[in-house]
Amino acid sequence: MNRILATASFAVIALSLAACGGGGSKKPPELRVFHASPDAPAVNVIVNGDVVAAGVDYTVGSGFLRVPTTTQVQIEAILPGDDAIVIDETLTLNRRTEYTAIAVGDVTAPISALVVANPSNVALPAGSFRAQVVHVAPDAPAVDVYVTAPGADLNASAPINPAPLAYQDATDQLDVPAGNYQIRVTVAGLPDDVVYDSGEVPLTAGLDLLIAAVENTGPGTTPIQLVILDGAGSSDLLDVATPAAAYAVHASPDAGNVDILADDDATPADDAIPLAVDVPFTAFCSIDAIPAPTSYVINITPTGDPTPVLSFPADAEQAGEATAIVTGFALSQPELQPIALDSNTRSVITETKLRVTHASPSTGDVDIYLLPLGTDFNDPGVTPSFADVPFTADTGILSVEPGIYDIYVTPAGDKGVVAIEVQNFPLNGGQVLEAIARDPLTDGSEGPLPQLIVVDYATINAC
Repeated sequence: MNRILATASFAVIALSLAACGGGGSKKPPELRVFHASPDAPAVNVIVNGDVVAAGVDYTVGSGFLRVPTTTQVQIEAILPGDDAIVIDETLTLNRRTEYTAIAVGDVTAPISALVVANPSNVALPAGSFRAQVVHVAPDAPAVDVYVTAPGADLNASAPINPAPLAYQDATDQLDVPAGNYQIRVTVAGLPDDVVYDSGEVPLTAGLDLLIAAVENTGPGTTPIQLVILDGAGSSDLLDVATPAAAYAVHASPDAGNVDILADDDATPADDAIPLAVDVPFTAFCSIDAIPAPTSYVINITPTGDPTPVLSFPADAEQAGEATAIVTGFALSQPELQPIALDSNTRSVITETKLRVTHASPSTGDVDIYLLPLGTDFNDPGVTPSFADVPFTADTGILSVEPGIYDIYVTPAGDKGVVAIEVQNFPLNGGQVLEAIARDPLTDGSEGPLPQLIVVDYATINAC
């Protein structure tokens, strides 16, 4: 099994089918799979010729599927352009055994598969849960894992792993009385160096868990997060201090420099928490550690003046990412307004993530062309990639094949006037970009046509 699966080059698998019959000495093998490769694309999973899961992304795991002892597994990577079968293996599996196939590592490392096998016919003691921890975060050091009563002193506690848990190591399965516990992960041998803290969590009788420590690709400073596989699917168990993140873009041409302030709805006072200060037109920045989960009112004020010119609600969820574009006019129509967009800044090495947003208040509906280098824009057969895009609308997050492109923005239905033209624009694998159409500077130095703000999330500065 290990030999067969270790050849996987894009191995990211997830299955979700109802279990078939069988038990006792005839109990068939069970297989589940888990995507733990932080820079790999989503995949489709095909088992014995049937698509059993589509669009399976990072940190998603499956329930167990009972399969024949001889089973064909195909993995289709979702790539820009044509998808590709990257695994096509016929597996020989043992009865009365549960297999968890975990895609680990980075795509360029290269990626490989780790298999965790356990007997499937061992009864769970009454009043207990079963847990096993596997380390699949490629950039994290060896760790110790503590599962203790809430608030227990780690210096007086023993980790569940008898030796440091290194990358791709797994603990034994442990049967533990049900109750409320706190899971903490520390650098191996350093109980005071906590890199992950679950807070208090209830672990009920009858649970049979595989707990995967994965690389944290979202907000927060913890290098890892935990994912719980419970036999039926997967769920995130975030570090208790995991924040939200937001990315602010100033695209209002007449609003002047602004401050961005947050008022926590949970407090009666106006908190005026400064998120960004003195942000000029065309600028953008990241707000990386927003306490969550919390509901806020965001106030946009002229720099140094506490009187809001724009207020809007915002809910911050743990690990959530959002891009907020302030556009419109402070003194005319269309009025000042936010464009709030959900974001996902995880880098995927096989694609460029790109979103284009119409945030130019002086510009009507537009057509957007994203053309591979060498395409003749004037060819009558070349049609918009996105047609009739109104002010404040966006393309959604696109998965684009890396390469060199030309970008054109024209009035809807009119190729004769090019409002924005960007030639030889490189899109590289792993990039996560926003392209935001804005008004030109009011001093006339950029001419009368809209311009483009390009945000690269890999290099964006903190507010």
